[in-house]
Amino acid sequence: MEIVRKLETRTADSPSSLQENQDRELRVRLTAESLEGMKKRAEVILEQPVGSTFEIICDEGAYLSGDDTAPPPLSYFSAAIAF
Repeated sequence: MEIVRKLETRTADSPSSLQENQDRELRVRLTAESLEGMKKRAEVILEQPVGSTFEIICDEGAYLSGDDTAPPPLSYFSAAIAF
């Protein structure tokens, strides 16, 4: 099972995002669902500016009754802060 997978690449008919002055609105949509055990699946869509759609799977370790088949949610949270 892939833990991060690009589902869709979207493009817009807009000028390059590399401009001297950047005045933007960032809008991200997330849908999450519980799977079997302690697994969760999230679909992340970058709506503004138009971007890609990703699927992210997370799982808890055995100490929380998970199967440890994917990174725990806190790992994704930590990575997001770092970026």
